Amino acid sequence: MDISPAMAAGSHNLVIVGWNTAGLSFSSSRTIKVPAAAPAPPPPPSPFAADFHSTSNWLASQSAATGALLYSTTRINPYYANLAAIGLVKDSARYVQIENWMRWYISHLNKTDRWNLGGTMYDYNIVSGVELSSGDADSTDSYAATFLSLAYAYFATGNPAAQSYVRSISSELEQIANVLVKTQQSDGLTWAKPNYQIKYLMDNSEVFRGLADVSTLFGSMGDTAKRTYYSALATNCQRGIWGMWMGTKWAVYKDALGRLIAPTMSTWYPDATAQMFPVLYGAVPGTDSKAQTAYATFLKAWPGWAQLSFNAQDPFPWVMVAGGAALVGDKTRVNTYASSVRTKWVNKGFPWTWYSMEAGWYLRLATYMQGGSAL
Repeated sequence: MDISPAMAAGSHNLVIVGWNTAGLSFSSSRTIKVPAAAPAPPPPPSPFAADFHSTSNWLASQSAATGALLYSTTRINPYYANLAAIGLVKDSARYVQIENWMRWYISHLNKTDRWNLGGTMYDYNIVSGVELSSGDADSTDSYAATFLSLAYAYFATGNPAAQSYVRSISSELEQIANVLVKTQQSDGLTWAKPNYQIKYLMDNSEVFRGLADVSTLFGSMGDTAKRTYYSALATNCQRGIWGMWMGTKWAVYKDALGRLIAPTMSTWYPDATAQMFPVLYGAVPGTDSKAQTAYATFLKAWPGWAQLSFNAQDPFPWVMVAGGAALVGDKTRVNTYASSVRTKWVNKGFPWTWYSMEAGWYLRLATYMQGGSAL
């Protein structure tokens, strides 16, 4: 006999019975031990895990004694810092740096400003170790929106101290959200600044996310009226963004006369990079036909982006573009891009043109590519 019976691991008593041609039976007993199957070898560690650790360490080192998250040794850009801090939320060891930054931001809010808005934020210069307001900012909408998203991300960690702090600044969050309310127009889109009446696709993607996040935040804190109010504003902004779709690509901006300005796809920033923002901030899902078509248009213009071909025009890493690519399902190019970033920046200790915002996005990307929460 030559058989291969299926048996579970362990000891088994086996009795073999046979009959000859005269009908007489005979038997034989055996004890068989089946060894346990060897466990499958563990998967190799993701290179993103090491990237995450080193990036988090580097970004934490950019936290000043005042709590500011630095853009450079001489500048504080609150917009960049907000996006950096959102990335730090992915590392539970960095809550101190996150909250210190949020406290810095709240303590530097403008009660009055050059735009007659209040609740805004200026950029700061560092001169001889002293932080001095520049009296201006690149935008009013993106600065406000990204801080609202940071507040929600910090609260959503579930950390009791984080939630207690966010609850303590609820009135300031309303002031910041009011910046978006005051600059949102009838089409749902916001001006970049009251004195710069351009409705950027990039800014408004951030505005949509900020309004949606502050809606969810107030709902989580038990304020259903504010949840409903900000949710409606977010929906209006999202509709305005959808109105910027031009068939195969997104308009870069809408001007003061309501005209959609098409991108020149051979121009990396802002034209080509803007194509990633609606999916990056959730104004459209990655599976949406507009997201897929916009990415195809982007790829046609920039087939070598994952090898950093755009550096011929723009020297920065542009990690957020890889984030958009991940969300539309192009993980093959995202892995190629990560290898490029690893070689040029991570393995070299993050030389300039790496800076705080890029680190924040890379922490988010590394988490997502390891099966973590959404970008």
